[in-house]
Amino acid sequence: MQIQRHASFPDAISLSWKNDQDVLGNIFCFLNIYSHGELPSPCEQRFLPCEIGCVKYSLQDGITADFHRFVDPGEVPRGFRFHCQAASDATHKIPISGFELSNAGHPVVLRELYSFVRPNRGRWPPVYCKSDDWYRVNWCLKWMAKESGIENQLELLSVENLVVELYQRKLQKEPSKTWVRNLLDVFMWDYSSNTRCKWHEENDILFCALASCKKTAYCISNTLASVYGVSLTTAHLPLQDYDSSNNINPKVVVLDAGRFQVIFFEFVLNYFRLL
Repeated sequence: MQIQRHASFPDAISLSWKNDQDVLGNIFCFLNIYSHGELPSPCEQRFLPCEIGCVKYSLQDGITADFHRFVDPGEVPRGFRFHCQAASDATHKIPISGFELSNAGHPVVLRELYSFVRPNRGRWPPVYCKSDDWYRVNWCLKWMAKESGIENQLELLSVENLVVELYQRKLQKEPSKTWVRNLLDVFMWDYSSNTRCKWHEENDILFCALASCKKTAYCISNTLASVYGVSLTTAHLPLQDYDSSNNINPKVVVLDAGRFQVIFFEFVLNYFRLL
C-alpha cells in the first residue's frame, strides 16, 4: 500500500454554505491517530496504530461529542521493538504490549469510529486533521481498513485549509498557511481539565490523541468565534479558560497577519518602556 507523503490534500471547500447560519451549524469532525513511532521504509507496516481520538464540533455549539479508543497494535515487526518503545516513551507513553486498555482490534475500533462519525445512514462527512499528521492518520485509516477487510470510508482533509476557508469567507482575507499552523500549535491548553483522555490525564502525559483534537477545536473557537459573532461557552473552551463575559482570550490574536504585526510591535514597545 503506497501513500505519497507529500500527496496534495483534497480541497476543503467541498461544503455548500449558503449563509453564515450554514457555517455556524455545520458539524466538523477532527481526528487524530497515534502510533508506536514510524517504522523505517524497509518495513511494510509503517505505523502501529495505538490510540484514536475524534471530536464533533461546530462554531455554534462547540464540541458536541467525543470519541476515544486505545487500539491493540498487534505484533511489533521483528527487529523494531526497541524503535517502537523509544518512540512511545518520548511521546504518548502508551505501552507497546501488556496494556490492559488496548483490548480492541482494528475491525472493532474502525467500525465504532465509523458509527461515531456517521451515526445515521447518509453521506459520509469529511474529517479533518492537521497537515503534519495527515500522512500518519491517512496511512493508519487505510491500513486498519485493509486489515479489517472493509473499505475505508473516511475522506481526510487538512484542518488548516478549513480555517483559511472559514476566515476568508467571512472577512474576504486569506491568512497564510504558516500563520494558521502556528495558531493550531499553541500550548496554552496542554494542562486544561477535561481535555486529555482519562489515562493520559491520570498519568500526567501531554501527548494524547483526544487532546490534540479538542485543542484544535479550542483554537478555532478562540480565533473565529468573534469573527462569526458567536458567544463562547464551556463547550468551546475549557472551564478555566472560559470568560463569563464571552470575551476572546487575549493570549491568542485574531487570525490577521497584518493586525498581528501591529499588536506585536505595540507589545514589544510597551515592554521596553517598563524596563
